[in-house]
Amino acid sequence: MTYLLTLEETIELVLKHKSEYEKNDILVMIQEKRNELGPEVINDESAAMIVARELGVDLLTMSPSARQRIEDIDESTKNVSGLVGRVDRIGEVRTFTRKDDNSEGRVVSIFVSDETGSIRVALWDDKTKAVTEEYISIGSVVQIRGAYVKIGLGDTPELNLGRVGTIKPLESDEIEELGIAFDESKGEAMKISALQEKTFDISLKVEVQRVFRVSTFTKKDGEEGKVLAMIVADDTGSTRLVFWDDKADEVEGVEPGEVIGITRGAYTKPNRDGTEIEVHVGKTSVIERGLKDKIKAVETASTFVGSSEPLGMKDIADLSVEMKDVDIQGKIATIYEVRTFTRKDGGEGSVQNIVIADKSSQVRVTFWGNDSDKIAKAKEGDVIRILHGYVKKGYRGGVEFQVGSRAEVILNPKGTSKLKQLDLSKITDDASSSEDGGSSEPLGKTSITDLSVGMRDVDIEGKVVTAYDVKTFTRKDDGTEGRLRNVIIADQTAKIRVTFWGDDVDKIKDIQEDDVIEIRHGYVKAGFKDGLEYQVGRKGEIVLNPEGSDLKQLDLSDVAFETGISQAPRILIGEIDDSYEGKNVEVCGIIVDMGQNRVYYDACPECNKKVEVVDDGYNCKSCGKVPETKPRMFFKITVDDGSGSIKSTLFDTYGEELLGMSAVEAKELVEKSGKEDEPIRASTEEIRGRYIVIHGRVKRFLDALEISSNGVGLADPVEEIKRLKEVIQKEMK
Repeated sequence: MTYLLTLEETIELVLKHKSEYEKNDILVMIQEKRNELGPEVINDESAAMIVARELGVDLLTMSPSARQRIEDIDESTKNVSGLVGRVDRIGEVRTFTRKDDNSEGRVVSIFVSDETGSIRVALWDDKTKAVTEEYISIGSVVQIRGAYVKIGLGDTPELNLGRVGTIKPLESDEIEELGIAFDESKGEAMKISALQEKTFDISLKVEVQRVFRVSTFTKKDGEEGKVLAMIVADDTGSTRLVFWDDKADEVEGVEPGEVIGITRGAYTKPNRDGTEIEVHVGKTSVIERGLKDKIKAVETASTFVGSSEPLGMKDIADLSVEMKDVDIQGKIATIYEVRTFTRKDGGEGSVQNIVIADKSSQVRVTFWGNDSDKIAKAKEGDVIRILHGYVKKGYRGGVEFQVGSRAEVILNPKGTSKLKQLDLSKITDDASSSEDGGSSEPLGKTSITDLSVGMRDVDIEGKVVTAYDVKTFTRKDDGTEGRLRNVIIADQTAKIRVTFWGDDVDKIKDIQEDDVIEIRHGYVKAGFKDGLEYQVGRKGEIVLNPEGSDLKQLDLSDVAFETGISQAPRILIGEIDDSYEGKNVEVCGIIVDMGQNRVYYDACPECNKKVEVVDDGYNCKSCGKVPETKPRMFFKITVDDGSGSIKSTLFDTYGEELLGMSAVEAKELVEKSGKEDEPIRASTEEIRGRYIVIHGRVKRFLDALEISSNGVGLADPVEEIKRLKEVIQKEMK
């Protein structure tokens, strides 16, 4: 949200903050920096910025075109660095005791507005001094930087300003330079016919035509929420009006025919299937009941999604397309990761699917956007009850159950013990009739050098370099004896350690050096000293000395390296296309986003696969029953190098190093706070903006290419400039 300064502007700012220097001093420093880094690589403007940064001068300057506006802030906004608004309301400073360390915290809410809307801003701890020491007051025009977005009451975005954020009152000349003019005429009632998407700070005066029953739901912090909807109209049209929590209490007992007023703070959003615009009453809205105004309300022509009579609880097998306000419950068979996508309006959306089953069938259930927070604590094997959902046609026919904003989600409700005992393997009918969105396609035979962490169902073939002796160990859970055997194999590209467990050890009892072995349906994990290991799981197939193999003649002395951090060529992200799929690459860029709330999953300690919760412990689909799990780090980042951006998946130590905590520590943080995104919240300001190098394999996820990393390191900007200089010099020779 900043713009590049000219050379003169940079020098002016440096001299303003560093009066001990003369202009000529700064010019000499700039020339020395160019000579150091290479005049053919870096220009005067960039060298001046580096000099300013080294002198400790903040060059962040905002242009009118770069200013963020409230209407542009939504759940996909990861960082607010240039919002300017007027303070309309200031709450009371509140103190609280943190659960993790019993320390005292402070928070105060202020409400700011611009020409596009209004938003709540929470100031935390030291940032509350802006209020207590009266840096700001009602009417102040402030600039906010370093705030992060959370979704608050009624799915409305709210800003939070913590340790690294700033709030600064602007002087009149600064406001004038930004060209901001605040409209004082707020509060006039808008006509329903004038409502559009992304309309903020709405006031309405309407007649109530129909009131729906209050629905309750569980928020992501475990607290109970409530929502009440009604159909209202004026002389120009009708719409759905939605009230949340305390605002729902304020309209309790409202009757059709009553005239009510909503003053400020309301906003529009599409309904759950995008066919209508509805109005949501905000936390700052003022509600007036029983007004004497006479309104010639139009007759409601729209059926409004969700306005049908509730259908109650249904067996999954009885679901059909177009059912609305229907309830189901089932045992969770599969939980898929949250996926992001680009909406038609260019914004980023998200979706999460789960599969649940009852005694009659199973069905795919879809949660859109922040509705996925309703299952943040869900685990496979839990029972889930979903009220007030609706049914639509699913992928490849069948049906899908959709969870909208009105839905109530209850995990492990009372009276469902029989459903908890349901044997999912006996459920053969699938109401969704869709493919398993979580199971990956077999990758087939892959060269050893192209293996990367996280690959599953992959085949390899190699010549035996070393066959180690069988090792025995005592299992911690039951004291029984286990066996494993490691073998080093090689193909023409690299060597790798292969691990065989349990009965698979017997399948290679006669293996010898120089034998050729083919292994199918294995998986890859991080190994010793940043290397890779190929694991032979229960699905693995082993063929010794397959007929027609060319590897029998392989000269092992020609294979000089083992798998590890990729030695792939450095390329620009913008160059990555379909031709790179399956290949290892190296890219360098800035982290601009983190793509999910959960940074780990509970994994099988033997094969690293995700486990499901069963009554007496955990179950791994490959290894069977396991007494305890281990958390495994797994999350995605988006990296941009100026030529383009790409998502990268970080596993195990690579993710832990970047996040600054182990998977065990991340899990403990989640358990203490009760929030799945707490590890990201604790580290986001440190991670976003980091300049890093990523090594990994290009793979396709859905319709996009991503990098599955097998190596991550911090990049030194100066060293990268020197590296670029060397490349340019080679090209010039």
